Amino acid sequence: MGNPPYGASKRAMDRITLAVARELAQLGVSRNAINPGPTDTGCANLVVFLCSAEGGWINGQLLHSDGGLG
Repeated sequence: MGNPPYGASKRAMDRITLAVARELAQLGVSRNAINPGPTDTGCANLVVFLCSAEGGWINGQLLHSDGGLG
């Protein structure tokens, strides 16, 4: 809040993520966006999971990893 250009760019990235996820799914490419929030939330563990075989079915998600602070 209080920074319209930043908010607009974040919303644009969300829309791009959803569009790319739909467009590339047929090629086996997934696309997700992670919003790490204002603190160090251990977001790297989420990235590792999404890049693993277990996370392979997750596509087109806007994930918030903010420790409940967002």
